Amino acid sequence: MSGISSLVRTSSKLIRCGQTSARRSVYTTAVRLGEDKKQKDLDMASMAKKIDPKEAAARKAAEEATKRALAAKAAREAAEKKALEEKAAAEKAAKLAAQQEQAKKAAEKAAADKKAADAAAAKAAKEAAEKAAAKAAEKKAADAAEKAKKAAGKAREPVQQKSAEQDAKTSASGRVQTADSLGSRSEGAAKKAAAEATAAAAARKAQEDAAAEKASKEAAAKKAATEAAAKKAALEAAAKKAAQEASVKRAAEEAAAKKAAAEAAAKKAAEEAAAKKAAEEAAAKKAAAEAAAKKAAEEAAAKKAAEEAAAKKAAEEAAAKKAAEEAAARKAAEDAAAKKAVEEAAAKKAAEEVAAKKAAEEAAAQKAAEEEAIRNMQDPIQSLFLSSIRSASSAGGLENASPEIKAELESELERLAKQYGGQAGANMTDFPTFQFTDPDVDPINVSE
Repeated sequence: MSGISSLVRTSSKLIRCGQTSARRSVYTTAVRLGEDKKQKDLDMASMAKKIDPKEAAARKAAEEATKRALAAKAAREAAEKKALEEKAAAEKAAKLAAQQEQAKKAAEKAAADKKAADAAAAKAAKEAAEKAAAKAAEKKAADAAEKAKKAAGKAREPVQQKSAEQDAKTSASGRVQTADSLGSRSEGAAKKAAAEATAAAAARKAQEDAAAEKASKEAAAKKAATEAAAKKAALEAAAKKAAQEASVKRAAEEAAAKKAAAEAAAKKAAEEAAAKKAAEEAAAKKAAAEAAAKKAAEEAAAKKAAEEAAAKKAAEEAAAKKAAEEAAARKAAEDAAAKKAVEEAAAKKAAEEVAAKKAAEEAAAQKAAEEEAIRNMQDPIQSLFLSSIRSASSAGGLENASPEIKAELESELERLAKQYGGQAGANMTDFPTFQFTDPDVDPINVSE
């Protein structure tokens, strides 16, 4: 079991050494290819930097002309945008003035309607007050007349009673004269009371008429003041409207002036752009002539560069061939190292087998000596023990071992497989096989 374990450990070390060598080889090749590509890029960049001065000047002139054209276009667009903004501002101001005028008219109309409603309400209240005063005066006069009539009746009753008593004592002629005199007295008192009530009613009516006349004068004065205030407000509104119209007119004139200035600026910019375009066309024509001359120079430079690229390609192919040869030599060295490691492992295994055989022979000799010593012993219990040992040793090795021993062997092999990365069902007692493949290397092409 110890020999199998050592063999497995040796195989796993060889596998790891082979993988490390393969990775180191691939990394070295990749680094060299990266350095070659970097050198190629540097060569191409240095070739690109070799530009004709005439071409550089023509290119610079074209760029400046383009910049000037873009600046002129931006100026035109800015002027047009400013003119549109000023126009929108003027329209907004006019619209705002119109809205303010409409709001003012609506406010004036509402104020006039309110004043008219207030005047109508005051007039209706005055008429109602006058009617109520007249009704109250009539009722008061009627009450006074009724009171006077009742007073006259009451005054007449004691006189009649008294005259009836006198009639009983005096004669018929005396009674008649007394009754007539008493009747004339009571009628005079009634007339006097009625006259006083009428005079009081007339005085009250005169007072009410004076109060009504005073209220009418106050209402007229109030109406005149309201009309004066309305007239003043109308004059102020007219003045304000005239000021707003003047402001709107002035804003419109300023907007028109700004628009004219913007149009003049746009016209000037268009003329400058036309002049600039003509200059650019002349510059472009000159640049085309210079470009033709430059093209011829570039073709010559390209031919020279192609020759240099071909030479460089040949050098690169030689370098690649050399690198491949070095990789092959390195691979052969690695294969030799792996073969040497395998041979060393086999030699070690053979030595271990010899040592195991020697140990087995020594154990057999020792066992024979023990058996000989045991045979010379006569202990019955010891004899039984030795008999059981002999029967176990004569079982026939692992092939004829008990199921417990076989299960222990299988568990040990499975543990070794898990520990050293073996697959399920792999025979860990077999020596591993190695396969080395060359990495894929992209071809080097300078023209690409």
